[in-house]
Amino acid sequence: MAILYGTQSNGETLPVLVDQFGNLLAKGIEGQPGTPGEPGPPGADGGSFPLPPDPYEGAFLGWLNNELAWIGTPPVPIPSGVFGPIANWNADGLLTVEGEIPVAVKQGVYVYQCNLDGSIYVRGWNNSQVWSSRWTSDGESRPGYPAKNAFNGTGDIPAGEWNNGTYLLFDFSDNPIDVYSSLKIRGSGGGAPRNIMINSNPATTTQFTNQSDNTLTIPLAGESQIKTIRIEIPFALYSIWVNDERLVDAGNYPDAPNLNFRVQSVNGQNLIGTTNRTEDFTIGKYLRIPEQNVARWLYDGNLSKVITSTDIDFSRLIGN
Repeated sequence: MAILYGTQSNGETLPVLVDQFGNLLAKGIEGQPGTPGEPGPPGADGGSFPLPPDPYEGAFLGWLNNELAWIGTPPVPIPSGVFGPIANWNADGLLTVEGEIPVAVKQGVYVYQCNLDGSIYVRGWNNSQVWSSRWTSDGESRPGYPAKNAFNGTGDIPAGEWNNGTYLLFDFSDNPIDVYSSLKIRGSGGGAPRNIMINSNPATTTQFTNQSDNTLTIPLAGESQIKTIRIEIPFALYSIWVNDERLVDAGNYPDAPNLNFRVQSVNGQNLIGTTNRTEDFTIGKYLRIPEQNVARWLYDGNLSKVITSTDIDFSRLIGN
């Protein structure tokens, strides 16, 4: 051990005990801890704001030209096409097809189950019409509960006609639905029984007696077609099933209700990836690639790519 002298801020020198390496051996008494400061004011609410238009798979959201923008190298355009048929499906995420898989099908691309003509297909759905367009009523639609809610393939939020009216009418008379099995309606009577009438026939009138969300099988009294469904309101409608098929609005890719598969990799005739729904893919049906854009870094499989200034879409910089 050795003794060194240290100089205080006032010029006074004091002995300091150290070892042969100069490490301090004696320390001063710990001072009292300071008083914790007062917490700062809460931060401002971030609020909500619209995202830029035309996002694409794998795009980066950034700040460009004093506004939010999707930035990066220009995306790879993926053309549309139908391929298949589906040979096997494993719910763990393995989809096997017959025939050639288009070269455009790579990581980040979405494929959709369809019929041979390219129309959307999901087992247990009837999407032959835009069913929500057949809705009329003498009441006012409750805000946030449009007719399409009951025909979007999820049924999470009901369609509701609640105000100032007496009935909700679905009219299929120009294109009747053949019925050979059953008619089921999932809904809620809103606290009181609601009359349901099929084809304006009193013999087929029944009451939806359940206040809470429930599914009711509607007696058809020998009817072979459904032309109209009239429901007393207020009524919250979640879904309609005919012949054990759910009525779901027809539409175009990719906005219409669908069963799709996001590709992670391709191995021979096998596609590995994830699906958007719990329904199984159907053996013998086909797959379609709707037109879409995928970020090049994702499409090329370069997951470790570091984004630099050279990756910015320069067409945005010059205002094009």
